[in-house]
Amino acid sequence: MNFIDSHCHLHDSRIISDIPWIEDRAQIANVQYMVSCATMEDNFELTAQLSKDFPSILPCFGIHPWFVGSISRQWKERLEHYLLTYPSGIGETGIDFTDKTCDREAQIKVFLHHLMLARELERPINIHVRNAWDTFIHILKKTGKLKVPGLIHSYSGSADMIPLFESHGLYISFSGSVTNPNAKKVVNALKMVSCDRFVLETDTPDIYPYLPEHLLEPEAFRLNEPRNLPAIAKIASNRIGMAFEEFSNHAYENSLKVFHPVLEAKKNQK
Repeated sequence: MNFIDSHCHLHDSRIISDIPWIEDRAQIANVQYMVSCATMEDNFELTAQLSKDFPSILPCFGIHPWFVGSISRQWKERLEHYLLTYPSGIGETGIDFTDKTCDREAQIKVFLHHLMLARELERPINIHVRNAWDTFIHILKKTGKLKVPGLIHSYSGSADMIPLFESHGLYISFSGSVTNPNAKKVVNALKMVSCDRFVLETDTPDIYPYLPEHLLEPEAFRLNEPRNLPAIAKIASNRIGMAFEEFSNHAYENSLKVFHPVLEAKKNQK
């Protein structure tokens, strides 16, 4: 069985010095590709360099909703430069209204530009949504179905919204949060997703999964990494009553479909 980590942040300062070993451990765990998402202009170049140094790393470039306040006057040009220079997806981008003081209009404006680029460049988009589902649905209905597939990362919404998202060309990505014994809402959402529409992620180095005792790192070193993806898949498959191999194969094949434009461009660049 093979796996693809559909959303992680390998540029993160907590793990960047360990990337060669993280990549080795991922390969041993049969994690074939890791989709590493930039979050702001300051880590575009590092994300690009990681993709050059490690063939298994697929980059995405975007502005995370938490960091819309950091954008420069040239952010659109810089984003497009990296998207046109490297085989890549778009993201992490989206809307997050958890902080009641956030600039919602700025988030929406930045997100809409990313959606426009996804359509124009026909690239997969990696979307973050937290406590902003009504606004996100309004945007989707207004902008229409994506030209190429995208995904909602670390899904936290309700199960009843999933058919709408699938009809707009979105895949649903599940992280280590699905391993939380109390995550009934997430498990119900996973049960609702079509077999050809779910993917898996670690959100490395965050959302460390609830693993069996023998797989746990000591508390002091507990940062997530892509090698944990098979364990997440094992627990998730058990929670919805699907065979591990069948579940993992669905997730892998679905990720290949989402990131097909990036993988093809990367292959043609050689």
